[in-house]
Amino acid sequence: MDRRDFLTAKKKPVSPDLTGFKVARTNSGLTPYTGTFGINEIIHLLKRTMFGAVKADVDYFKTKTLSQAVNELLTVPILPPAPPVKNYANSVTVGDPDKDIAAGTTWVNTNTTDGGVDSQRVSSYKSWWTGLMINQDRNILEKLVLFWHNHFATETTDIGRAIWSYQNNAILRKNAIGNFKLFVKDITLDTGMLRYLNGYLNTNTAPDENYGRELQELFTVGKGINNGTPPYSESDVKAAARVLTGWTVNN
Repeated sequence: MDRRDFLTAKKKPVSPDLTGFKVARTNSGLTPYTGTFGINEIIHLLKRTMFGAVKADVDYFKTKTLSQAVNELLTVPILPPAPPVKNYANSVTVGDPDKDIAAGTTWVNTNTTDGGVDSQRVSSYKSWWTGLMINQDRNILEKLVLFWHNHFATETTDIGRAIWSYQNNAILRKNAIGNFKLFVKDITLDTGMLRYLNGYLNTNTAPDENYGRELQELFTVGKGINNGTPPYSESDVKAAARVLTGWTVNN
């Protein structure tokens, strides 16, 4: 480095002007695609519907027509995947139900009173979910589960228990490609979401508007065009909070 450069204050980098930035829209409409469906198109399709396009999947879909490929990618399993299993040491807490769970069997139906064990369960849950994404089936499900997790966002640290995080994930899977209205109802009453956005603290004597606001601002209605005046009012938020009082969590 030159000595003068070292002693000279660097200019602040100029940020690009994002005013008026808009995402380009497609203009193809709803007319069915009639172009080629070769390797490039297959890779493009798989990258949009799955986590990447490995050679085995590309080779598999080379034997399919476009219609067959799309139908297969949009057909998701009815049954849920096998749940995460106990891959950690037994609890040291006397009387903790986790001690009765054999190694290699699932813990998702049994509570624990040991915070250390629950922390290991969170790791088990995260490994399980990551494994499902890495070893994805040839369909859109895993990408949709992650998409909906980003939409109805929660965090394991705020949810507080691994069982509740797993149950939240199960709801995302169950509704990933179904009816959005039923999806919103399920996620609203989900223990993990009740914990994450304080729904379990919402009572008729002390209303908590956190979920009622997020429900409309982020999950359903939205903020409005260009984040302008939202199409819902503060009265709507208060009304939602009142409607949702009473849903709590049994420890």
